[in-house]
Amino acid sequence: MLTQYNEATENLYLCGIITGGSSLAGFQVLGDIMRILIIALCLCLQLAVATAANVSLMPIRDLRPGMQGIGKTVIQGDTIEEFNVEILGVQGSEATGYSVFVRLYGDLIEKTGGVAQGMSGSPVYVDGRLVGAVAFGKVFNDPHYCFLTPIGRMLSLLDEPQALPNDWLPKGTALQAAGFTEYGLQYLQEKLQPLGLEAIGNGGAGQGSNKALEPGSAVGASIMQGDLTLGALGTVTWTDDKGHVLAFGHPFMQRGSSNFFMTKAWVLGVVPNMQSSYKVGNMGEAIGRFTQDRSSGIGGSEGALPKSIPVFVTTNDIGRGRGDSIRVQVVEDERLAPVIIDAAVLNTLSKTVDRNGGGTARVRFTITGVDSKKNPLLIDRENMFYSSDALLKNVNAELNEAMTILMQNKFEAVQLYGVQVEAQVSDQVQVAEIQRVKAGAAKVKAGEKLALEVTMKPYRGEEFTRTVYFKVPKDHPGGQLALQVRGGSSMAWVLELLRKQQQEGVPAAKKQEQRHTLADYVQAANNADKNNEIIVDIATGAQPPNAENPAPDAGLAGMLAGSPFKQKYPFDFIIDGEGQVSVEVIAR
Repeated sequence: MLTQYNEATENLYLCGIITGGSSLAGFQVLGDIMRILIIALCLCLQLAVATAANVSLMPIRDLRPGMQGIGKTVIQGDTIEEFNVEILGVQGSEATGYSVFVRLYGDLIEKTGGVAQGMSGSPVYVDGRLVGAVAFGKVFNDPHYCFLTPIGRMLSLLDEPQALPNDWLPKGTALQAAGFTEYGLQYLQEKLQPLGLEAIGNGGAGQGSNKALEPGSAVGASIMQGDLTLGALGTVTWTDDKGHVLAFGHPFMQRGSSNFFMTKAWVLGVVPNMQSSYKVGNMGEAIGRFTQDRSSGIGGSEGALPKSIPVFVTTNDIGRGRGDSIRVQVVEDERLAPVIIDAAVLNTLSKTVDRNGGGTARVRFTITGVDSKKNPLLIDRENMFYSSDALLKNVNAELNEAMTILMQNKFEAVQLYGVQVEAQVSDQVQVAEIQRVKAGAAKVKAGEKLALEVTMKPYRGEEFTRTVYFKVPKDHPGGQLALQVRGGSSMAWVLELLRKQQQEGVPAAKKQEQRHTLADYVQAANNADKNNEIIVDIATGAQPPNAENPAPDAGLAGMLAGSPFKQKYPFDFIIDGEGQVSVEVIAR
């Protein structure tokens, strides 16, 4: 049975004034002149919007069970076709928002196997008036039945009524990925899962429609464009002569104020599926941006494109003599961008090496941008990585961390100008382990260099020795100096010290956080130890050279940062293991 309510209440709802459990009677009791003025203004704006769109709207109050109408969508190419709709009733309330329950039928619906993913947003008309958009269907139920989002809710894109029960799902929220390998798509799915998102590999990129968007047109909402694409395919519900567009009839990601590419689309066809049929299509060129993503749908305008980050990735498999490269634009989104860029880089590597398993990689990345005061930001890192069984999943750890540091920092908003990544991959094991460390002398004067002979053994190779140096602080008061020599990739020393703290009660030195600005974090990222370096430093927990230079924090962060006297030596292979020496310092 249709829910009945008066015209005044509906006008308030359509304008977004009623968003919770308030009643019309309670509203009238308030007698607030300003609210009355807001209502009048809202009604005028709604009429103006409807006029601009040159379409008549069907209010909820006018709907009756058994009414017949038509819907519009694209199931092949860019040709808009019609399907039949029967109104069954209205569900909801003023507090939660209304949804229209309908049955879809006719030849087109039989072709698609019922409501298909990608039909979300399809406009439905009764007596030539726009009722709303196809939005929700129930998994494993008869796919001829679904809910519409009323057009009044979509026009506002402001109020957010409570969601439908969990078993009613938006039709088409899965992201369609194009250009991804099987391994790359699997990795992308793993990265998106914590965000509540899903990716499927049935997307495509290419020529989109050359027709103007209109109700019923296929449209894409994309978060990545270029050699790889990632986004959702849906249907336009409403347009006006100013380039405004409403689509989907349900949230894309429900990000609120958003920043997505609006793209043309070309539908290749509809694939029947026992769970839910879905459209397969290509996302064409970007023609604008979606700026609102809320419970009632997505909205935006043609013209200006969203802010985005250009990304260029080059990869080379040394053993195969093969290389690849990609160029993409990723939307400037603090949560999404690090994840999407990470997946794009790994996918390019996956395509280049065309295998899973272990090996060694050398990766360099450069991230450029500016802070809120337009001061330049630069993270430029090169490092080597090794894994015996899952190399590809390890190579992006630093890139992902650097992107997160910049985009999710607690200090200020940033603007990124670009990300460039270069990666070389080999199936060789380019790793050596420190066997012994020997000091060149038992005594050394403060301010002088101490030679350290480091003996290492490469994987399945013969031992060799290299000499590195440690410059003793010139203000060292004299006495014993304990030094630690370790490989940049070794974590054994950290784990051992943490074990001692826990089991043997070794006290942790206290050290205040030294990073107080975004620039401090950027500097720390640029200067972090590398896996292919030998690190020489004062042993953790040892007496500092003087009182003005406190001992490094014995916590994990402090251990990794080391002391101000730390010295590093790069090599062309990854270095593991560690050793210690102790010498006597003669004060100056």
